[in-house]
Amino acid sequence: MTIFVRNNRLQKAIKIVICDIYGKSNYPQPKNNMKAIARTPLRPPKTPRSYAQQTERKSDTDPNKPHDPVHVYCRVRPLQSDADLSCVRVKNSTTVILTPPEQALQHKQGAQREMQYIFKHVFEPHISQADIFSAVAQPLVENLIRGRNSLLFTYGVTGSGKTYTMTGDARHRGIMPRCLDVLFKTISDFQAKKYIFKPDKLNGFEIATETDALLERQAEMNKRFAAGERGALRRKDSDPEIASQASCDMPALEGLDEDNMYAVFVTYIEIYNNSVYDLLEEDTPQKTLQSKIIRADANHNMFVHGVTEIEIKSVEEAIDAFQFGQKRKRMGHTVLNAESSRSHSVFNIRLVQAPTDCQGEHVLQDKRTIAVSQLSLVDLAGSERSSRTKNTGMRLREASSINNSLMTLRTCLEYLRENQQAPPNSAPKKIPYRDSKLTHMFKNYFDGEGQVSMIVCINPRAEDYDENMQVMKFAEMTQEVQIARATPIKPDLGLTPGRRKANKLFKIAVNNLNDLGHTDANKLDVDIGLVYSLGPGFPDYKIDSPQAQTAIQDLMQYLMQRIEKRKILCSDLDNRCDNFRTHLMQLERENLQLRTELGSLKTVYKQERERMLAMENKLRVHESSIDELNNKLGNRERQIDELTRKLKEQQNMLSQKEQEKEKQKKKFTSKLAVEVDKKDRELEVRLRTQRDKMREKMRLRDEKLRLVSDIIQSEDINALVRRNSNDNGFDEKLAIAEVPSQMRPESTQVNSARTDIYASPRHVRGMAAANNRHRRSRSAGEKWIEHRAPNPVPLGTILQPYLKNRKSVTKLTDAKELTTHKNTKYCLVSQEADTDGDVETKLYKGNIIPTCGGGAQVVFDDVECLKQKSPVSSPNRKRPSNGVGGVTLSGLGAVTSSALSAAAFSGGTSAAQDLASRCNVGIEGHNNKRTKV
Repeated sequence: MTIFVRNNRLQKAIKIVICDIYGKSNYPQPKNNMKAIARTPLRPPKTPRSYAQQTERKSDTDPNKPHDPVHVYCRVRPLQSDADLSCVRVKNSTTVILTPPEQALQHKQGAQREMQYIFKHVFEPHISQADIFSAVAQPLVENLIRGRNSLLFTYGVTGSGKTYTMTGDARHRGIMPRCLDVLFKTISDFQAKKYIFKPDKLNGFEIATETDALLERQAEMNKRFAAGERGALRRKDSDPEIASQASCDMPALEGLDEDNMYAVFVTYIEIYNNSVYDLLEEDTPQKTLQSKIIRADANHNMFVHGVTEIEIKSVEEAIDAFQFGQKRKRMGHTVLNAESSRSHSVFNIRLVQAPTDCQGEHVLQDKRTIAVSQLSLVDLAGSERSSRTKNTGMRLREASSINNSLMTLRTCLEYLRENQQAPPNSAPKKIPYRDSKLTHMFKNYFDGEGQVSMIVCINPRAEDYDENMQVMKFAEMTQEVQIARATPIKPDLGLTPGRRKANKLFKIAVNNLNDLGHTDANKLDVDIGLVYSLGPGFPDYKIDSPQAQTAIQDLMQYLMQRIEKRKILCSDLDNRCDNFRTHLMQLERENLQLRTELGSLKTVYKQERERMLAMENKLRVHESSIDELNNKLGNRERQIDELTRKLKEQQNMLSQKEQEKEKQKKKFTSKLAVEVDKKDRELEVRLRTQRDKMREKMRLRDEKLRLVSDIIQSEDINALVRRNSNDNGFDEKLAIAEVPSQMRPESTQVNSARTDIYASPRHVRGMAAANNRHRRSRSAGEKWIEHRAPNPVPLGTILQPYLKNRKSVTKLTDAKELTTHKNTKYCLVSQEADTDGDVETKLYKGNIIPTCGGGAQVVFDDVECLKQKSPVSSPNRKRPSNGVGGVTLSGLGAVTSSALSAAAFSGGTSAAQDLASRCNVGIEGHNNKRTKV
């Protein structure tokens, strides 16, 4: 503190006050520079509002205060087509070269070929959105957390990528969603409960109690349930491209005061035709939005009166609010841009923070401790030329309003630059902030209330050369404007820093003690008291200035506050000393008691230790015996496992032998049955052969006898021949009639002697011929259906039946099984045992012919007979004989009793006639013409 004093009486008064503060013994020696190591007092100085405002306004124009230039960045948009010509070239990270196209040079003789523009940083077309955010917007978010205001706006011609840079899309998120994500990741663990901070509608905030905030939250929940959980801002039809921007992988920032509570509020407005509209306003009876006015608060800060401020607790809620306002924003279609912004949009992020109480759990109920910082993200509408856009009517009016507001912004910045560069004694120019709502709203930023940054978006097409040149000139001029650096006033109430974390650790320790069984832990209390400091150093005052009397009054008030703070700290120190003495005496008594208990416990401990050693020795002995028993038990278990394994092996071997015996038994039984059948069939065949031979011999002998008898007895040979032929015909018909129709084969013929050389030959009836109209293509191949028994006897013959492309079935239930799969042949396999005991296999073959009704018929045309004879001949078996020759049916080889009886009857009645006819044939020399049986 530096004090210039010329009045002796005033100097004595100041010495007396300083003695009261420090005490006579601790009175410091007078020095030119006195420093106090302290924080702000418990109560802030009650400086009159008028004087505070005067000091704030003086600080804005103070030349000794540090200033920062407007940070201007340049971003070059990629060319939309490879065929487009570029008039912009990036020289390095800070320089851009603007090259005029050939068309512009033809109209401007002597124009400069190239122009260079220098910016704080130049982003090339391939630079990502994350890099732009890290370089431009992340420092602004850090200022927001530290209590400083910031302004960021994008500027450029229409279609240059301003909106894309600010909001982005689903894949490449812009500056706005990334700012929100970083902010909430930083303050996620330090957010106050909802409705603790409430806007007062005058650009300020109030602190509500916990009870009032709880009632507000319950009312909001009831309202949401009553509306079917459809809030005004939580729309289910939100744009997925914007809603997906809520998830960004951004790290949290450092420098956050952990002893404060934070809350985030957002507003979204637009400036359309030089009128301000609230895009987050609830649905009103009017269909159109109502314009708002711009006012100044108690601290001369500009704000939109009656704007809707929404408290948000997550990035998703902020994106929903932005999307709700985005749907109301004015957009239009022009020749140069399909989705052109027809208004300036402003998205404000306000961070409210206030210190916590001495326990670090609740917000201090003091409105003066609230600190509000704001980050304004402005998406300016692009400047347009009516000659290029061909706008008319409403679009022309919108373009005119946009260009006028941008021109006013340029004028204000030019006047600011000229006033800053003008000589000190010259009269400053009046800056026309009120000519446009855009400049009127951000007047505080240009007067020194925060940091200002601008991103100039450039479309490098040659057609936009003139517009880009004007944008470059404006951006280069803006960099020369100096903005006073705002120093936020952080209230220091003398509370212990880190109290919130200390209280949290104390609660964790109490919980751990409760878990360990210490029930008295809940009675403990943490003492986070005051910081022993009288406050910051004395401010600089000049007593010889015209404001000396006011400065003396302020200094006396400041010293009285320090005196009160000293008294409070002294009383607190005395109380702490008394408490410390009492606590120390109590600890001493407890120490003596604990020492006595410790001696007795040592004795008990020694006895218990000796007992423990004895128990350990016994334990070792028992453990060794247990180990031995475990070893024996293991050996026995291994032996049991080995014997069990051997027993299972023996059982498996016995079961295998039993199975082999059963198989051998079945095998020999089947072989024995086959051999017996073979022997029986062989005996039957031999018996039948011998019978046939005997019958043939008897027939020949009878024929000879009949012929001899006929020759002897016959008088007229011709009459005898005719009678013999008639009798033979009658006998043949009788024999055939006696054979049943179902046993009559197709090629059966009765054996009869033909003695009439003049008689006409008889045709033998055979199988009915197939339908010649139904013919199949032989090139398609034959497909057989083999109809056999489920378990056929295997054939042991040398020749096996061969059916190419066959399908075996055991049962036919439907005619479709014959017609499907293009089947053409049918084979019925029948196995029987003949009279000799041999297995006889018959294959009945036929053609499958489809019918007109969709079915199929089988016409048999061939029969194959396969016999399996035993190599060992069986003895002849005697069977009863009829004494006469039988009739054998060809084809099937079956002999019936009716046929045999008919033949016997024929032979007995006409023996003489047969004998005469045969003798007649022998006489005439026609003995070779005999019918075959």
